Amino acid sequence: MAESIGSTLTARREFYRNKASESSSVTSIEGGQVPPKVIDDLIDNKMYRRKFNALIRKGHLQDLLDLAEVAQGKDKPSHWFARATRTTPVPGNESKPTFWDRSLKFLAKLRKVRRIAKEIGQRLKVPASSVNAVYKAVWRHNEGAIRMAVTAAETGKKHPFGLFCTLALKKPDTQAI
Repeated sequence: MAESIGSTLTARREFYRNKASESSSVTSIEGGQVPPKVIDDLIDNKMYRRKFNALIRKGHLQDLLDLAEVAQGKDKPSHWFARATRTTPVPGNESKPTFWDRSLKFLAKLRKVRRIAKEIGQRLKVPASSVNAVYKAVWRHNEGAIRMAVTAAETGKKHPFGLFCTLALKKPDTQAI
């Protein structure tokens, strides 16, 4: 009886050992999973790849790509990216949101601003050199900028974009008439 139990246990061990060695796919993060090149270039300390792979698994790949795009315009892109993706609270500020939480809110607002700016660009003939003025107006007034664009398109016969700039940028936080 004891011999049959021992042989059964040995057979089970051999079965699982063989199954594990047959598996050619590597599941560990060190084994080859690397974040996309755009993100990986911004990681100074490659030991933090695990954190980024975990964020990607949680569904934040597009968020990381958008943050990488924003980081390219900063003085020290890798430093800004590392700070924006910090997922642990700063010591002494445990009750406040982490930098990652704040970055997610920033990205939500950035996407909304891009959508509104695109809509304004469709309503008005915006010169390529003045696109930043539209973004500034949208950051300042949110949906109010759409109302200002509609007003400018309806009343500004010759230069609706000029009227939009006057309404949105010259007047502090007012609503369109």
